[in-house]
Amino acid sequence: MAHYATNRFNYWGQLGILTAFCGAGLVIGGLASMIPLMGKANFFNLKGVSATEIMDSILKPENATALRWSQFIATVGIFFLPAFLYARVCHIKAFMHLGFKKELDVKQILIVLFIMLAALPVAGALAQLTEMIPWSKATLLQFKEAEDTYNKQVAVIARMDNFTDYIVSIIVIALLPALFEEILFRGAIQNLFSRWSKKPLLAIILTAIVFSAVHGSYLGFLSRFALGFLLGWVYYRTGNIWLSIIGHFANNALGVTSLYMASKPGEKINPSSIDEHFPLWVGLLGVAALVALLILFDKVAKKSIDHPGQEVLIPGYNFGNPFLNEMESSANKNQS
Repeated sequence: MAHYATNRFNYWGQLGILTAFCGAGLVIGGLASMIPLMGKANFFNLKGVSATEIMDSILKPENATALRWSQFIATVGIFFLPAFLYARVCHIKAFMHLGFKKELDVKQILIVLFIMLAALPVAGALAQLTEMIPWSKATLLQFKEAEDTYNKQVAVIARMDNFTDYIVSIIVIALLPALFEEILFRGAIQNLFSRWSKKPLLAIILTAIVFSAVHGSYLGFLSRFALGFLLGWVYYRTGNIWLSIIGHFANNALGVTSLYMASKPGEKINPSSIDEHFPLWVGLLGVAALVALLILFDKVAKKSIDHPGQEVLIPGYNFGNPFLNEMESSANKNQS
């Protein structure tokens, strides 16, 4: 059994509640994330000050700790709390619904890690493909300016002058986003779309689009979409959010480690220097490897779940559940 519907709201009700919590999380989390930065920029006197000047005053190496705390607060408020509160309101066992299972299979973990490795040339080829699209000069300039702003932020947060800084960056940039983002995107959004549409593949694709769009990286949209699709497939085939978190963490950790290996103490980090662009033919080889790994993963994971992506009630719970009559009707039709 993959996902559990255990409370009194139908699909529209669940979507409304999740959307409301996400909206509140975006506002409250965004405002709260500014608290550690209050002393770094004068947010109360912005007259005549451009957004670029504000960002420049914040994105300084000495503000690394404040930016890390800001990102942590934003990540909790925007991703974790909305998903948890939605699951808590709409379902009796919130963490069970989101996909937190006690069992973890070592074979599954290893295959997920290999999937993330095989995805690297695919992501690089997709980045190359995105730049080959005939964008207008103005559009391409906007895309690159957005990437530069993002890279400046990463350069400060991921400042690594020693091994301790590296561990901190692994936690802040790799672990926490992987944990909280997967809870929202796979545990809540994909879970809901899959049960609602009865079309898990469509749910995976829609969630991957939202996942990539939220990151605001236009040139990296296809790459992040591919990552979201793979993480969504792993979640769909097992119903275990831990595997998606591990895969997401591995992908982030590879990036942080590459930055650490390329950085020198006291020198500014340039995240764009580690961007890998692979030829399309290498990306095709990566796709072939991914297909083989996903088939192997399905064979290993087939005993993990009875009905992947389907609505299954917790045994013994039926009071006030809007899905019960629908399931009983379906069962009666099957018997007749």
